[in-house]
Amino acid sequence: MLDAMLLRVIPRNFAAVWLALGSLTLSVNAASEEDHYMATIQDYRDGISRVHARNPEVKIQISQDPEAPGESVLTVDYPASTGRPAERDVWCDAIDTDWTVGTAIVFKAKSPEPLRISVSFLGHNKVAYTTWADLKAGEWQTVRIELDEIQPNPYFQPPGADKGSPIDVSEVARIGFAPQTAGSGQLTVGRFTIIK
Repeated sequence: MLDAMLLRVIPRNFAAVWLALGSLTLSVNAASEEDHYMATIQDYRDGISRVHARNPEVKIQISQDPEAPGESVLTVDYPASTGRPAERDVWCDAIDTDWTVGTAIVFKAKSPEPLRISVSFLGHNKVAYTTWADLKAGEWQTVRIELDEIQPNPYFQPPGADKGSPIDVSEVARIGFAPQTAGSGQLTVGRFTIIK
């Protein structure tokens, strides 16, 4: 039930959303050599069993990354949007649920076409946090989300969210992402990690 509620982030007026999100957009940056891996959110070691899409039209598969032998990636083929909330969300169960060991979420992503994606999670304070990243076409990019900069989702909060509390990532069950374009397409993501 939380899946359906957590990302009711896209009002039906996509143009208004694009304008509203302008100040919230997360830039896509390469991770520096000084970044240190601290914890694994999801690396697909258990195959597809810890990756979920409620919509059967969202096709997910795990394969080996040809550019990084031995590393698994998750490929998502998603249908065109019908305007239903959370209809193309993909959720990855967290392997390490205590994210206080680091300062940022990092993952790599690739799309054949330019693509805006949302990235979300529910903090221990029951607050839904969401940010957005723009991907270029046809190349792997590293997305870094600073935990002290991510904001509560401006469009939806679940019942019981303690919206006035500081971010609490001491116990996070999963991380979700979704395309923010109207059309169908494909997105490939590497492992999600917490870095210091």
